[in-house]
Amino acid sequence: MPKVRVGDSELRYQINGSSGDPVVFVHGSLVDHHSFDALVGPLAQNLVVMSYDRRGHGESTGPRRESPVRDDASDLAGLLEAVDLYPVHLVAHSYAGAVAFRLAHDRPEMVRSIAVHESVFVGLLLEDPVNAAEAERVLSEMHRLQGLVSAGEREKAARGITEAFSLQPGAWERLAPPARATLVRHVDRWCEEFDDPNAIRPNARELSESLVPVLLTVGELSPPFLHRITAALAQSLQNATVCTLADAGHVPHLTQPHQYAGVLVNFLLERNVPTT
Repeated sequence: MPKVRVGDSELRYQINGSSGDPVVFVHGSLVDHHSFDALVGPLAQNLVVMSYDRRGHGESTGPRRESPVRDDASDLAGLLEAVDLYPVHLVAHSYAGAVAFRLAHDRPEMVRSIAVHESVFVGLLLEDPVNAAEAERVLSEMHRLQGLVSAGEREKAARGITEAFSLQPGAWERLAPPARATLVRHVDRWCEEFDDPNAIRPNARELSESLVPVLLTVGELSPPFLHRITAALAQSLQNATVCTLADAGHVPHLTQPHQYAGVLVNFLLERNVPTT
């Protein structure tokens, strides 16, 4: 994979496709750019597709992020400038939704649209008396899992994170051993991200002022709290479309890539933000 130096970090990336608007996959926690591999082929038929490893993930290296959301957004801006590939459509998963919204606010000239599958903005539920107790339970479980990491129980923590975002029993056991190893390897990075308040609670004013077209997808089989976060996020945005993916959960790019790719292509080819 080619590499780009951004500040003190070295980011690895790959580009597929030769025509159409540029799309950038921004992977979630615990994984690397390979989590989007099944989407690259379908999207690269009509679009230029970039995948990359965020700092500290996969083959990308760099110092510990003091403010993960802002640092990841700044890293991505530096990468896009280095390869001269913007404005782009951002396709983000889970935690990376916060990175996408941060980049769209800080560098609006770089972002045409955003597609996010199941943001983890649990803080949106804390503001709703009906959902606040559920949000507190989710946050309490995440803190418990952080404690496991601190105690050296890395695999147990990775298993717990996987199962917290799935309603289907045996989610961890269904993963291939290399996939489990990837999750365990990145669990410290997950702790960094979960500690960042910007990953949990978005800036309400920034969201309400944004005019960027946004596609919010949620899996039919995902835990209820992710459905509620998606609904709350949609209400906070001026230009959002919500789509529920049938028979899918938190990782449709792994479990239902063709269905998810079709939804993304329809959105990406029909919506654009003026570049001026």
